[in-house]
Amino acid sequence: MDLDFRRADWESRLTSHDWYNRVEDELRGLFFPVVHHDAQLKAFRHKVYELVEELLESKRMALAERGPDLDRERRPVDTIVIHHTEEEPGIRLSKLSAIGLVRQYAFEYLADNVQGRQVRGEPVWSGHFRQGKMVFFAYHWLIRPDGTAERLLEDTAIGWHAGNWAVNTSSAGIALSGDYETGTPPHAQIDATARVIREYYPQVDKGGICGHREVAAGITCPGAYFLHGWKQMLLNLV
Repeated sequence: MDLDFRRADWESRLTSHDWYNRVEDELRGLFFPVVHHDAQLKAFRHKVYELVEELLESKRMALAERGPDLDRERRPVDTIVIHHTEEEPGIRLSKLSAIGLVRQYAFEYLADNVQGRQVRGEPVWSGHFRQGKMVFFAYHWLIRPDGTAERLLEDTAIGWHAGNWAVNTSSAGIALSGDYETGTPPHAQIDATARVIREYYPQVDKGGICGHREVAAGITCPGAYFLHGWKQMLLNLV
């Protein structure tokens, strides 16, 4: 598929109320497949993400003004799912929200089934707001390499992070900022993750702390060294 980023063309389509329909071929061909090591593809994706971020920040992207309560099935948190963002460690929250809009929400709207409701053709609605703006975060927390912990979603919200609806409804998603596909996060980042779990989710026992790869088939998140490496480090600190 063509990886020549034509900004004007993308912008004209992304500002439509059903933008995901208008870029469906590109989404299915270039964004939804799991690809880790294609630098050219990743660079193209980021041009689109940054344009989506810009359009969201300038309020030029059409979003629904109201919508259903997508958190009505929220249950008490009994599971923690650990992720890594696979993006630059210092990623802007506005860009992370844009990525969530493209990778999670567009996928669900194209599938035309959000909690049993047909939505294809409608503007996107998340029902989640941060500082007065609608956001599309998949995770409840973002942990930076220096140990800074940033709350993204309140625990009353269902994050679309696990790839498993039942898990989503009763879990909190914690993402480590950075790409740990073939590496181990810094100790400060692992320690901060454990601290968030201890302070905010004391009801979750260690058996309920898992990696994304343990609840969704066919993925490696949060990296190759999680299961037989830093997961035990994390559990020892909780």
